[in-house]
Amino acid sequence: MARVRFGDQSFPSVSRVAVGGAATLQNLADVDTNTVGLGEGFVMVYNATTEKFQTTNVLNHVTVNGGSFWWHQPS
Repeated sequence: MARVRFGDQSFPSVSRVAVGGAATLQNLADVDTNTVGLGEGFVMVYNATTEKFQTTNVLNHVTVNGGSFWWHQPS
C-alpha cells in the first residue's frame, strides 16, 4: 500500500474505492414506485397491507403535527 508522509507522520493513502451499484429508491425491495408512479410533490407512505413504502400525492389517515407556535404582540 502506498503511504503519504506529512511532516513526521505517515498515513496510508487510498489506492482504490469500491462502489456498489446505483442506489435509487426504485431499486429498494420494500419500495413500490410502480403502483402510483413518481411525480412532483409525491411523498412516500408505508402501506401495512403490502409491507412496502408507496409513492402518493394523496394523504389519507395522516395527521401532520406542525409543532407549537407562540406569538407575542410587541407593546
